[in-house]
Amino acid sequence: MEKNKFGKSLAFKTMLRLFIIVIALSLICAAVIGVISYNNLAAEVRNYTYEAAIKGTVVMSSSNPADDNIIEKYLKTGETDKNYENIFLNLLLINDDYGLQCCDVFVPHEDYITYLTSTDDKELGESLNKEAKYYGNEKDYVSRAMNASLDTELNPDNSKRENIYTENEKNGVKIVTYYTPVLDSKGNAVAVFAASYSTDKVLGTIFGFIWELIGVSLGVMLLSVIIFYFSIRKHIIKPVTKLTKSVRTINESVKNKEVINTGIRTGDEIEELAVSFEDMNRDLIGYIDENTKITAEKQRIDTELSLATGIQAGMLPDKFPAFPDRKDFDIYASMTPAKEVGGDFYDFFMIDENRLGIVIADVSGKGIPAALFMMHSKILLKSYIMMKQTPKAALEEVNRQICENNPEEMFVTVWLGVLDLRTGVFTAANAGHEKPAVKQADGHFELLKDKHGIMVGYMEGVRFKEYELQLTKGAKLFLYTDGVAEATNANDELFGTDRMIEALRTAEDKSPKEILAAVDAAVDVFVGEAPQFDDLTMLCIEYNGEIEE
Repeated sequence: MEKNKFGKSLAFKTMLRLFIIVIALSLICAAVIGVISYNNLAAEVRNYTYEAAIKGTVVMSSSNPADDNIIEKYLKTGETDKNYENIFLNLLLINDDYGLQCCDVFVPHEDYITYLTSTDDKELGESLNKEAKYYGNEKDYVSRAMNASLDTELNPDNSKRENIYTENEKNGVKIVTYYTPVLDSKGNAVAVFAASYSTDKVLGTIFGFIWELIGVSLGVMLLSVIIFYFSIRKHIIKPVTKLTKSVRTINESVKNKEVINTGIRTGDEIEELAVSFEDMNRDLIGYIDENTKITAEKQRIDTELSLATGIQAGMLPDKFPAFPDRKDFDIYASMTPAKEVGGDFYDFFMIDENRLGIVIADVSGKGIPAALFMMHSKILLKSYIMMKQTPKAALEEVNRQICENNPEEMFVTVWLGVLDLRTGVFTAANAGHEKPAVKQADGHFELLKDKHGIMVGYMEGVRFKEYELQLTKGAKLFLYTDGVAEATNANDELFGTDRMIEALRTAEDKSPKEILAAVDAAVDVFVGEAPQFDDLTMLCIEYNGEIEE
């Protein structure tokens, strides 16, 4: 129902708008043409009336050949003869030929005129009038006509003639009257001929023409509208409705993997839109297929990453207390990877009854490659330390093995130490790792500026330096990766070792677990909403010395 409603609504609105436009344009055209027609017809009426006046003047002048004014004589005496009848007949003919309201012959006097008249209804009336008063400005027009020069040739456009006319209303009828002189045989003006035309006829003609024009215009325009409407319906409304129907079925077509063919071929922009829609539908089906494959692949990778995370976490000691039967030391560690799996790692293990091995390391890179390299490095380091080699010798041997087959040229920073639990002596080696922080029993946490070597796997044949660190009873050692010192906030500021030492000192009298929690909380507050860019790994050991039974 909605589809049909859409089509009908668009068609109805289009038709209504076109109809309103047609009516408005017809009225405007009729008004403009009416004004132009009226002005042209009015000018034509004046020329037409003037032509009638000139012709009447010529006839009257030729009918008055004697030197005396026989027209005045006819009017004064009331006598008629053949010439009089000829004059009056000519007046009637002019009146009929030009459709005049009336035509008059005036003989002017000081305060009155005598005249002979012929009316448009062809009734003689009182043709002989002894005298009549002037009305309006008639005296002025008659006087001007008596004094005007006249070219005897019938030429209304002759510039020598003076057009003397007036427009008055008589008995509610608008009359245009032209006045021309009647000459005797000597060329003297002896009377005035006046031709009067009613403009009501003109108005009637104009209004009739306008109504006919409106009717014809409306008919032509309505026919054009109907043709235009059906053309729009065929080339626009139906294709748009069809395209709308296709758009509404796109979900189903994509679900069923069926490409929509609108079949719209109008040869214009609507066809381009339909073809674009078909291409979009085809691309969308392809995109969804591809996205489905990508999603399935991502789910597989996520599953594998989840397994890798679990495997990595399983390789790191995560049960605390780690050695519940040992009272001579306490140890705690944590690792928070920046991605699902990380390149940082830590490890601690008993080499024998009296020696504890500790490793913390940071592999170059992130993600799965770093995690694989980390596992390889961790196994090698633990293996050589468990073989009771010194930290220096273990690092050199691991470096040799890694450099033998390292196509990706990865490396790892390592802090490796062995603690003699009987004496508190740490034998350690630093392969490009962060400086540890140490707190003796009677002091505060300070950075230990230990001897540094190059990273493991960076170069073959490297010799590492080894040093000893004496821990007193109650001393603590804090180890970490660069993810702690280089944690960055939203302003690109680094957390740094100074803030780390401050955080350590706030909890330096507490257990290793609480110390790590204090540093972790300080880093979180500093970083805020900024993302974690690097793995964050920490380890803390507290040496208690031998416990007497």
